Amino acid sequence: MKADNWTQLVRDPRPGDHLVQVYQDEAFLRQTVTAYIDEGLSRGESAVIIATPEHRKLFGYVAHERLRILDAHETLAAFMVDGYPDWKRFHQIIGGLIAELRLSSPTVCAYGEMVDVLWQRGEKDAATRLEGYWNELGRLQTFSLLCAYRIDPLDPASYSGPLQCVCSSHTHLIPAQDYSAFNEAVLDTTREVFEAPLSKILLSLALSHRDATSMPAGQSTLMWLKKNMPRSSDKVLAELRKRRAAATALS
Repeated sequence: MKADNWTQLVRDPRPGDHLVQVYQDEAFLRQTVTAYIDEGLSRGESAVIIATPEHRKLFGYVAHERLRILDAHETLAAFMVDGYPDWKRFHQIIGGLIAELRLSSPTVCAYGEMVDVLWQRGEKDAATRLEGYWNELGRLQTFSLLCAYRIDPLDPASYSGPLQCVCSSHTHLIPAQDYSAFNEAVLDTTREVFEAPLSKILLSLALSHRDATSMPAGQSTLMWLKKNMPRSSDKVLAELRKRRAAATALS
């Protein structure tokens, strides 16, 4: 599946899209969320933001009739039972809010951080269940959803579980703003780590076994390498992190 570019994804999602941004840079997170919410509101949609206090301040929105803003921790606590999200309560609270907003809007664009709150607590099973509930709700009601996880897509540890779990629940993965630069960096680094003929074969294999989740070709390549050639992929990731650090130092 070909990945769309960042701008198209966040500015014009389709109902049923379940996007996820992995990030380290708060400025990139803010840019993604505000583009997603602002464009939705400009089209006449309603919007929901469920975020931590720090990020609610970062985004800078004020609630109004078509924009509801909820606290991620408080909302999560309202439907958790014995350490896990409860479908009935989740459907009543979140589904009820979306249904209410859709009385006056064609669809809803929702942004949520509750799953990442669980993830950062180490409650992986609960986080996975909540993603499943969001997807189930998406089959019942008309809305798009953007999630965000604080995960470094160039950290080898992210490939031992976090990124695979994230991809299994989302239609699109956003690891970087500039897809072309990201793809080119992965391509160049792979050529550098492997000899040219081998790198061409590996890249071809990676692109022919892409995940069902839409993502940049570079990210898909990294995931394939980590799964099939873990030691070599660590070399590629290490070189990519070195290049990122050098670019950051110059900026």
